[in-house]
Amino acid sequence: MPLRHISGEAVQGKEKKFMLREKVDHYTLCRILFKRFSPEQLLLLAVFVLLNSCVSYNQLLNYQGEVPNPEHIEIKNPPDIRIQPNDIVSIKVHSSDVETAAPFNLSSPEESSGFLNVESMQLNGYMLDREGAIDFPILGRLVLQGLSITEAKEMINEKLKQHLKDPVVNIRLLNFTVSVTGEVQNPGTFTIINERISLPDALALAGDLTGHANRSNILLVRESNGERALHRVNLQSAEFFQSELYYLKQNDLIYVEPIRAKAGEVDDQTSKTVPIIGVAVSLMAVIIALVN
Repeated sequence: MPLRHISGEAVQGKEKKFMLREKVDHYTLCRILFKRFSPEQLLLLAVFVLLNSCVSYNQLLNYQGEVPNPEHIEIKNPPDIRIQPNDIVSIKVHSSDVETAAPFNLSSPEESSGFLNVESMQLNGYMLDREGAIDFPILGRLVLQGLSITEAKEMINEKLKQHLKDPVVNIRLLNFTVSVTGEVQNPGTFTIINERISLPDALALAGDLTGHANRSNILLVRESNGERALHRVNLQSAEFFQSELYYLKQNDLIYVEPIRAKAGEVDDQTSKTVPIIGVAVSLMAVIIALVN
């Protein structure tokens, strides 16, 4: 069966008929409402709809409650970053004898040219295997899983003393990323350079929360030692500053769910007309009540 060519005028005609049908349906809905309900009932219904579509002031506030008064507060929840399987680490060895230390370092064309970015650094780093180990030049297989950056430095430094005089070891975690999704201005995955970032810092990187973010029930997904843990965070509580979830760890995922008021703003024709109908019905109800 041959395909028929549909002109632009035909498409526009269908769109006009659809819009006209929507207007008729809305008019019919208003007539039904006025037949079944009194003006007073319609006014109460309109007020109820409008109130439920608003976001209260308290829903937009963070860190509510009693905030500690002292100017200086001891940090009781410092970040404890541990190296995990599939992490990528950069290990640089330095010594007074540069030539002797050279075999312990991986080199790349980008590094020799002075041009480095995160991607090239990751390609030239050491990726831990499933057992949390790496193959290091001369020293052989090293298990880094479960160690902090400081502990890994100390372990490698001790082994290097058998080969180098006064060795210095620098280790950096290259795949420290956090992902922020949901009700934020700019969701995405962010690479953290200094390995120290708090949950508010991550939200700031994502452009901060939107006006429809549920600040009292933020989901934090964390993977560690082959296990995935789901945590709920209440940003509206001042106790969050002392929470163990205040600082993030590598590969953390943050999801900010919307509040219920967002449900009335879904981008479709029906939801767009609901607030308009509510306002129109309330105005009509007030006019009829005044006339009577």
